[in-house]
Amino acid sequence: MQKFAFPVLKILLFLLIVYSPFFLHLGNMPVRVWDEARLIANTLEMAGNGNYLVPHFQDNPDMWNTKPPLMIWVQLLMLKIAGNQELAFRLPSAIAGLLTATTLLLLFSNYLKSYWFGILTVLILVTSNGYIGDHVTRTGDYDALLTLFTTFFAVSFFLYTETGKPKFLHFFFAGIVLAVFTKSVQGLLFLPALLIYLLISGNFLKTLRNKWVYIDFVIAAAVIAGYYLLRESVNPGYLEAVYVNELGGRYLETTENHRHEFMYYMNLLADKQFGNWIIFVPIGIFTGLTFPDKKIRNLSLYTFLLGSVYLLIISSAGTKLAWYDAPLYPLLAILAALPVYRIFGLIAGYRSEKNRKWLNVLYPALFVVSLYYIPYQNIIHKVYKPHEEEREDEFYSISHVLQRAVQGKNDLNNCFVCYTGYDVHLQYYTDQLMEQGKKVRMTVPGALKPGDKVIYAQDYIRKKIEEKFQFVETDSFKNVKFITINGTRDSNN
Repeated sequence: MQKFAFPVLKILLFLLIVYSPFFLHLGNMPVRVWDEARLIANTLEMAGNGNYLVPHFQDNPDMWNTKPPLMIWVQLLMLKIAGNQELAFRLPSAIAGLLTATTLLLLFSNYLKSYWFGILTVLILVTSNGYIGDHVTRTGDYDALLTLFTTFFAVSFFLYTETGKPKFLHFFFAGIVLAVFTKSVQGLLFLPALLIYLLISGNFLKTLRNKWVYIDFVIAAAVIAGYYLLRESVNPGYLEAVYVNELGGRYLETTENHRHEFMYYMNLLADKQFGNWIIFVPIGIFTGLTFPDKKIRNLSLYTFLLGSVYLLIISSAGTKLAWYDAPLYPLLAILAALPVYRIFGLIAGYRSEKNRKWLNVLYPALFVVSLYYIPYQNIIHKVYKPHEEEREDEFYSISHVLQRAVQGKNDLNNCFVCYTGYDVHLQYYTDQLMEQGKKVRMTVPGALKPGDKVIYAQDYIRKKIEEKFQFVETDSFKNVKFITINGTRDSNN
């Protein structure tokens, strides 16, 4: 009975640690502007038109979001299971986070025979602010799913070099295909580091002599090329759009004004995304490379190499976005956990005849709690009471109003929404309200007339309305104004 109970307790501890960071209040926040909104629109159109090969946007093939549709397929599955709500579109990211943490735990538990090393690593991963946040595990974007597959193929490749077993080579190439089908070329950015590791570890010639390398490579290349060529055949111009959006255009040039200095990601990780854990990374590199266990030394070198090369590649790119560093978090978590595990092992290994047995368990537990309590508490606070920064109110204050209307918490029937700029995140709600029989439509100030009920938030809209109309303010929420137009100020305007 005890043999069965202990593994169950280990699984329950792991699930207890990861549940809240990934799943707590996951659907509470309204749809995020840009990528999440676009993916949701793609998914809903795919559900409507049944075209599972070519994602559409506003009834046309989407030539801006040119990534393969694996994420959209997974969202579509969740849509059918959970229904049309924010939670459905974010579940793929949260589940990807859970599976990434599981991959790390299995690596440490099964290969390195250290469950606690795995738990300490997972604790760092789920207390990383950049990983548990928008655009990664808490929203319906590509990056959590990408990170799952890059972590999976990286771990598989490491295990192949350690054991020589062909099954890990098969897993590696399967992970490559899934990573590319998630986020195109970004799924391949670890490959230069893998080649370097083969040379350093002395596995290069052995790998070249392995027939499965060539068989798996041909199969993976055929699957990837097959999708791109098939889509080009039914969606002419697709390959050119891929080049402009994802290859030379995005890497060599700055797109959409996303230009930053070379140290952008390093500064971001240190200041916000990885927080105080960044201090443990260089200590972890030294600790890992001098560790008594050869397996851990190899893993440390491998992880350091992957992280360094990937960081160099994205730091050299012309276009830099904060979430491009997402695949780094599992690697950084491993490196940061190395000194923690070393100290944990020393404390857990200390035995004194004067100590009672329960004290030998209490000491390492107190060490873990003292180190992780504040970071974990901060993450729980972040997901329990999610909120936008004040500068984001322009995008999301109206979203909250519309979300509440969809939930039946306020009545916006026969109301116009005035908003300028990219408004797909708002259209998600206005479409739902229209399906409920509520007339809530997007419009511009020039189309308004006396008698209209209007909500708006942007200063530009406010000035246009104040210039042209007389109105009565009936309600407000943050910077959102609810007004009823009584008449015009000047018929010549």
